[in-house]
This record gives sequence, structure tokens and C-alpha cells, in this order.
Amino acid sequence: MTQPDESFDSHFGTHHPSLTETDAPARIALDASLAAVITINEQGVIESVNAAANRLFGSGEADMVGQHLRNLMTSPDRENCAEYLAKYLATGRKNFIGRGREVMGQRLDGTIFSMLLSVNEVWLGEQRKFTAVACDITNLGKAIGKLEESESRSRAILQSAADAVITIDERGEIESLNATAENLFGYSHNELIGQNISLLMPSPYREDHDNYINAYLRTGQRKILGISRDVVGCRKDGTTFPMELAVSEAKPGGQRHFTAIIRDITSRKAAERQLKYFASQLQERNLELSRSNEELERFTYAVSHDLKSPLVTIKGFVGRLQRHVEAGEFNEIEDYLSRISNAADRMGSLLDNLLTYSRVGRVVNPHEDIPLADLAREVIELCDISIQDRGMQVTLNEQLPVIRGDRFRLVELLQNLVENSVKFTKDVPNPQLEIGTFTKWQQTVCYVRDNGIGIEQPQQQHIFNLFEQLNREVPGSGIGLAMAKRIVESHGGRIWVESDGIGSGCTMCFTLPAAENSSS
Repeated sequence: MTQPDESFDSHFGTHHPSLTETDAPARIALDASLAAVITINEQGVIESVNAAANRLFGSGEADMVGQHLRNLMTSPDRENCAEYLAKYLATGRKNFIGRGREVMGQRLDGTIFSMLLSVNEVWLGEQRKFTAVACDITNLGKAIGKLEESESRSRAILQSAADAVITIDERGEIESLNATAENLFGYSHNELIGQNISLLMPSPYREDHDNYINAYLRTGQRKILGISRDVVGCRKDGTTFPMELAVSEAKPGGQRHFTAIIRDITSRKAAERQLKYFASQLQERNLELSRSNEELERFTYAVSHDLKSPLVTIKGFVGRLQRHVEAGEFNEIEDYLSRISNAADRMGSLLDNLLTYSRVGRVVNPHEDIPLADLAREVIELCDISIQDRGMQVTLNEQLPVIRGDRFRLVELLQNLVENSVKFTKDVPNPQLEIGTFTKWQQTVCYVRDNGIGIEQPQQQHIFNLFEQLNREVPGSGIGLAMAKRIVESHGGRIWVESDGIGSGCTMCFTLPAAENSSS
């Protein structure tokens, strides 16, 4: 065995036989050390100690020199100390030499404390000595205990957290996760450790996440760190769900790590969709209410205007009749009575039409699937006399769709549109009527088309108003197209007119719900 230089002897002060007065500076340095330094011989007997050893064990140097090192410890470390030293001297195996271990120390007053003891071998000339360095680690043990308690508490909080918490390294590989993450994604702890966190996301979020981390490591630009993003998660069984992801960065020990906090927002997204639906329903109801208010205003105006006209007529002729009777002039009475009767009949007709109009959308018959071709043929038969009188040619397109609605009201709808076309082709040679469909806005549009007098563009927006009559020379109540509009809208559809102006005919277009078993 190689022997150290003899000058090592000077490190142990005047109480070792080989120390001299020239070693005083070394002794001062040892006494200034915060660690207890003790030299022992091959038998484990203490030969010298420094001031820190005196303070640590609460005794003077004279009390310790000549004692066995084991007397500074409690059982079982006391018995082990002598055994370890004897085995080393007999075999040369360094089971404890050069290693630090935690043992229980005992002071002169009997108090026990935790200490870290390290024993090293030295040679002083021909003599083998051992140096024991001891440190009180009582406070360190308490600090470690508190740290372990804090770590245990943090781990318990983490495991019971409502959100999934996953830590990853700068390669995106999972280092730890809590129980919520296991339950949320359906993986066990061991299945995820070492896996890339993108495993928990479907495409394209999987590729995006890796790109975000790589871009951050390359540029330092924080595009995802410190903010919450709504992404899609992927469970072990392949099902996906919306989740909120927040990623933060930490550098413990100088190494970069990321913590991902994940929250399942399936319920929140469902609530948002429901809220949007209710908002759209409310908006639709507001629009419907607005339309109803506008319609009520038009209705009130129409009633006051159109009903007032026959009343004025009746009142005027009643006054004339009264004056002629008082004057004994009876030759005009029959004419006056006829005019009064006609005005009363018109008022009665207007009131009947208003009653019918008010019932549309309020009195609803059961809806059923109805072939539009059957409705068209029924209406053509109802209007057969006026069609024949006009000499009108009627065309029904092939493969008319099956629609769904109130059959009675839909007959009224088509009848009003057909009668309107018959009226406005009075002076047209070779009048034509066509009932068919076309596709617009990915929807089937039904139409009734004629080659009548047509409608100018500025007037097209008024023809569906109640009691609106653009041509007073053509007989009518002005309620037919208003009735048609009300019927279509009560079925959830819309109606409009298309015409290139006077002399170009017009096409009444409307949409209706398709049959339940139809793809139209």
C-alpha cells in the first residue's frame, strides 16, 4: 500500500506525538473548521480532536482523547464501528473507509443527535492512522423531513386536482402525470411515461404541438406558453373530446421542463352550443315578432282603409236615399239600394277573407307527406272552368317532389297562385301556365309560372301585402297573395316573385319542407 508523505502529520496539531511547534498554523486551521475532525489509531482510540469536535460532542479535548471512537455513538452504530474497523484491518476491504454514512451520535451529556460520519485512512511515517470527520445533520434531517412532507402534500394535491397535470421535457416526452390525467385519457401511468405528449392529441393538433415546441426552442417566441388554447384530445380508445390546454415552463436545476394543465371542456362546449342555439332561437323569435308587428300594422291599416271604403259608400247612399225619400223622389231609390247592398256584400267578403287570413298559422291541421303533382292536379280541376274560359294551356313538370305540410292550406296556396295567373293573362294571346321545380341554394324551389302581364321591379316587394291591388281593373280582394305568403311562412318556407317587368310574365316561387323520407 502506498504511504502518504510524512508532512501529513502536521495537520493534526500538538496533541499527536509527531506534531511540532511549526505545525501551529495547521492546528489553527483545523480548529477554525466547522466540521469535527478526529484522528484515531488502528484500535479506534481517539488521539486528537479539533475545536469543532469539542463543540459537537459538548466535551473538552481531554475528555475525548484516549476514548474509543465508538463511545461517541449509540447502538447499533457503536458495535458496528469496532467491527468495521477490525474487518478492514484483517481483510483490507473498504466497506466504510472513504465513505460517508449517517449514524446516531451521543454527546457527553447523553443527548443523541444525527451526524454524518466519514472515515479516511492516512499514514504518518510508518504509522497507520484514521481521520474521522463528523457533521451534525439534525437540522438537515428536519429540513429533509419538511421537504419530504411538502413534496408529499404537493403530490397529494396534484393527484386530487380536478384538472389533468402532465410534465414533459423539452423533447415533449412525458415525465409525470396525475391520476386525473390517467382517468381522462384512459392510459395507466406506466403506459404514458416516456411517451410524447402528442400521443394524447389527434391530427392535426398532434403535428402542431410538436411544431410549437420546436419553434419555441429554436426562436424563443412564446406562441403557446402562458396562454390557454382550445384543442382536441384523443383517448386510448380513439375517441376525441374538446379540451383546454395551458402550458407553462420551468427550469429546475437549469434543465427546461414544461407543465401541461388540461381540462375536459365537453360540458362547456355543449353549453356553448346550446347557448348559441337559444340565442339563434331568440333572434328568430325577435325577427318573427318584428314581422308580426309589421304585419299587424299593415293589417290595421288595410282593415281601416278597405273596410272604411264600403262604409263610406253605404253612408253616402243612405244619406242620398234619405233626402230623396223626404223629397218624394223615388226613381233613384232602387239604384241606391243596389249600391248599398253591393257595398255591404264587399264588406262581408272582406270580413270573411280577414277571418280566413287570421286562421292561417293559428289553426293547424296535421301535416302529412303529399305528392306535389297530386296537389297540382287537384287545384287545376278546381280552377278548370276559369282555365277553360281563358283557353289556357297548363303544363305540369315531370317528377314533382313529395312535400310535407297541411294539405288543406297547401291546396289554398296553389289555388291562390293559379287563380292569380288566370286573372293576369286576360288579354294575353295563347296564355300559358306551368307548375314545376328548380334547385336554388341547395334547396328545391316550387314555382307557378305564367306569361301574363308581368310586374315591374319596384312593385314586386308590395304584391304580398294585405289588400294590395296593383291593378284595380282586375277584380279581386287583394288578399290572395297575402294569404299565400302566410301559408308558406307558417310551413317554415319563403315566397317571392320573379319577373322581368311589364309584358314578360311572372314566376311565383316558394319553398316548402320536403317529405320526411325524401332527400330533397
